Order: sequence, then structure tokens, then C-alpha cells
Amino acid sequence: MEKEMSTYHLVYFNMRGRGEPIRWILLAAEVDFSEEIINVFSDWKDRKEDYDWGNVPVLMVDGNQLHQTTVISRYLGEAHDMISKDLWTVTRQQELVEGVHDITYILSDLFIARLRQDVAQQTNMYNKAKGRLPIIFMNVERAITEEGWIYSDEMTWVDVFVAAYFDLFNLYYPGIIDNYPLCQELVTKVTSIPKIAKRIEERPDWSDFETPVNMNPEEE
Repeated sequence: MEKEMSTYHLVYFNMRGRGEPIRWILLAAEVDFSEEIINVFSDWKDRKEDYDWGNVPVLMVDGNQLHQTTVISRYLGEAHDMISKDLWTVTRQQELVEGVHDITYILSDLFIARLRQDVAQQTNMYNKAKGRLPIIFMNVERAITEEGWIYSDEMTWVDVFVAAYFDLFNLYYPGIIDNYPLCQELVTKVTSIPKIAKRIEERPDWSDFETPVNMNPEEE
């Protein structure tokens, strides 16, 4: 008897951010999902208590809340056969995932400082992220196999997750990925997946919170 497919409902802010890798994995897995967009400025205060951990993204799986970006992403990978089978490989992939995801906390602090017009903190976070990104690219570059995937001879959810963030990072810091050809090729391969390419073409403009405009106060 064929297993019934789960229903997915993604809840996130009106931005790309931590919701984008989840969206891309759902699209790469070619599963149907619905999405609810919450305006971070006007609606979030009244919605925050709706969620067990008081934050988003949240993936509703058959009506049940699942939190944390990397946990959601790994769950989808395992549920839709987009995961490596070897424990050591999975662990090394997860190591890279966590390293990539760590940069989002720095960027969040940057955007909050910009919102508060705290120029010193914004500059500090901008430079901190810029200094950290090459370390991330270097480690991913080393992990990409001859087949072009991270520690794997075929695409897994980790490749999609990493490519989604690298797409964002390169928009925040144009050209920062240029010295890492294997990382560039990884992004190209993932963004060539038809449903992901369509998402990129049709996704909304940047929100005011996460826009790359005026990220670096020293350039204003």
C-alpha cells in the first residue's frame, strides 16, 4: 500500500532569509506545499504566540508544528530521499550546514542594527560577516566531490540548502563567491532546477528589513 503524502504548510516572514532554503528544498523535492506570509513589522507581534517556540520559520506537517530551519530542512531531505545513507557523510554534511547557517545570526544582527540606526554595530556586523564568509566558502569548496555535490555523488538536501544561502550571500556581498569555482558551479546546478529557477524569477522584491541596499554604512 502506497504511503500517503504528508501535507506541508510553511509559515515565514515577508522575506527570503531562513525561509528560502526550506522553500528550495520543497521545490527540489517536487512536493506540493502552501505558504503563509507574515509581515514582520505589522503582523508578527499579534502572531508570535501562535507558535510553540515563538519564532518562524515553521513547517506545519500534517497540522503539526516543526521548528528550526536546519531541522525542517533535514526532515524534508529524509522524508523525500534527498539524503546520504552513510552516517559519517551525513554528519560531515550537517557540520557544513551548521557552519553556513551560523552566518545568518550575524546578518540578523546587522539588519536590526540598521533598523535602529546603530551605525557602529551595523559596521561591525557587516565586517564580521564579510570576514567569515570566505571561511565558509573555503570549507564547502573542499567538500565538493568530482560529481559536484557536497560529500556525495548525487544531490542531497544539503546542496540545495547551501546553494540557497550562497545565492543570498552573493547578493549581499557581490562577487564574494568568485574565488570559489566549485561553489559557483554548485549554485548554478541548483538554481537550474526548473522549479527553483521559477521561484528566483518570480519571488518578491527584498523586504525593507533584509534589503542589500545600504548594508555597509561606510559606503553611504
